[in-house]
Amino acid sequence: METDGMIGLEIHTYLITREKLFCRCRVSREKGLKANVNICEICTGQPGAKPMLPNKEAVMQAIRIGLMLGCKINNGYVWKRKHYSWPDLPKGYQSTISGASAIPIGENGEFHGIGIWSMHLEEDPAAWEPETGCVDYNRSGLPLVEIITAPDFKDAGKVMGWLNKLIHSLAYLKAVDKDAGIKVDVNVNLPGKTERVEIKNLNSIEDIGKAILSELERQKKEGGIRETRRFDAISGKTIRMRGKEEEDDYRFISDPDLQNIFLSVGILNELRDKMPESPEKKLEKIIKKYKIDKKDAEVLTKHIDIAEFFEGIVDAGVDANFALPWVCIELFRILN
Repeated sequence: METDGMIGLEIHTYLITREKLFCRCRVSREKGLKANVNICEICTGQPGAKPMLPNKEAVMQAIRIGLMLGCKINNGYVWKRKHYSWPDLPKGYQSTISGASAIPIGENGEFHGIGIWSMHLEEDPAAWEPETGCVDYNRSGLPLVEIITAPDFKDAGKVMGWLNKLIHSLAYLKAVDKDAGIKVDVNVNLPGKTERVEIKNLNSIEDIGKAILSELERQKKEGGIRETRRFDAISGKTIRMRGKEEEDDYRFISDPDLQNIFLSVGILNELRDKMPESPEKKLEKIIKKYKIDKKDAEVLTKHIDIAEFFEGIVDAGVDANFALPWVCIELFRILN
């Protein structure tokens, strides 16, 4: 039986862009890609290297995500340096629109009943392998969006269901690299009984659910202090990593090498006008407009490209009842 807790999420997801955030290195996540091929002096932090202007494509994609989450979109952003010393961070700091006195891209939103405290844009560190000491900088500088929710979740089941809705909606937005997945830090405590514990770097919804259940049970038995833990999938338990860092530990300062970003009302209105339908609205539309059974409509709207393909051929004159089995059976068979 689940124990009610106070649970909040910090969700990191990769944006779809052709280039990295501060350089012109190509973005590629093909499997088996040789290490350190998509790199330059900027994304490897070479002495004297200065960042280029932030990738406009990444900034626009991040704003669209903020609109999807129902956030208030701010019109001015200041880049910060978030300092910490790990081999995956060659500059010794991460460039981010977060931290002390930062103005996020979006704030005070709500998505499917869960409050969104803020969402912002930042660069990804490199990939460090502690066992070998090797660092692959192909990933260094990729544009990331971080979404921070309010601690509105009570149990693991609600977290898992909400994350599935979030991923589905992000896929409709076509702003996020779905093949790269998500990385989630989970904050858990028992209200009035334990302090907030952060569980780092969970990258599957199944593991997120298991980690929350395990941590709630642990806190119920052992109590909880403010700390950072990780989830061991083999044992099914969370394990202490270190004490929890405070914001001051990162020594946030404004980045003198990066210009502030100012968003015009015209660009914001244009982005808002071009927002696609949500999965829920697309489902309702297909049921009503084409007289499709809800079960079949749910199959069609699972993937935005399939839904748009179906709409296109029916609107071009093909009978909906003829097109439905052809798409849901024959086309799916070929795609699979």
